[in-house]
Amino acid sequence: MERPPGCSIIFCRKGGKPTPDKLSGIAALARETLSRITDGYEQWAAFLGTVSRNYKYPFADQLMIHAQRPDASACADYDVWTRRMGRYVRRGAKGIALLDTSGDAPRLRYVFDVSDTGARRNSRPFRPWTVNDGNLSEVRL
Repeated sequence: MERPPGCSIIFCRKGGKPTPDKLSGIAALARETLSRITDGYEQWAAFLGTVSRNYKYPFADQLMIHAQRPDASACADYDVWTRRMGRYVRRGAKGIALLDTSGDAPRLRYVFDVSDTGARRNSRPFRPWTVNDGNLSEVRL
């Protein structure tokens, strides 16, 4: 993939403002990641590990989460972390860009991993989903 000089695949900026290159860079990253994860079972298994921790997202979003943060354990948008969970997103945290095609034109939206957040005194407790006796029947074949 050709990139303009001095431009990373994710964060193309000109004068401090995102450029159209950013959107095309994310789309290219999705294509590259899809090609890479289907190259062998190790890559596919690593992708499934990311998917298992971020199971509520559609495939395209899971692909983008894996491409940018394969170790992400629980992703949510800024409002979920701050309003619903009562947590804060750490200053300087880099969001995971997801391609949003629900509107008139494609745009980027961002989610943050729980590792990008911190708890406040009144935060809701965060417990990642795990398989236990109460929900084993839901995942058993």
